[in-house]
Amino acid sequence: MVKILLILSFLSINNERYTIESSKIEFYSYAPLEDITAINTESIGAIDLSTSEFLIKIPVSAFEFPNKLMQKHFNDSYLETDRYPECIFRGKISGDTAEGEITLHGQTKKLSVPITFNQSNDRIEIKTEFNIVLDDFKIKVPRLLFQNIAEDIDVKVESTFSKYMVQ
Repeated sequence: MVKILLILSFLSINNERYTIESSKIEFYSYAPLEDITAINTESIGAIDLSTSEFLIKIPVSAFEFPNKLMQKHFNDSYLETDRYPECIFRGKISGDTAEGEITLHGQTKKLSVPITFNQSNDRIEIKTEFNIVLDDFKIKVPRLLFQNIAEDIDVKVESTFSKYMVQ
């Protein structure tokens, strides 16, 4: 609850705030020798419709892999989640685009992604698909594994937000 209140503190005070009810982030690495996939359902975040601002925080170590050894290498060797525990995407929604800055592995880059935005009643559903280039975030892949891990990672996000009710 404290994390949600901290995220909401960046938003203006009004009744147009929505918080993540559920979220599924999947990433895929398609490489010549091996395809790797992982899923994260632990994101928190908020949207303020009056300003179009959003903030999403993803605990990087919460990605689950089909293989525990892959998960260990991901956390320890590649994403160094002890040093960089979160990925944060903050910005504004403009029509069918989310634009802002993403911080991953200690590196902050501008990011613009296409989104599908559906609002009904007190819920908002957002879907997007985009690529992350590992080198842009100084994520190193050892030469021995270049055929196992792609340099571009496909990311799919599906999130449902519900209207935030002040208690």
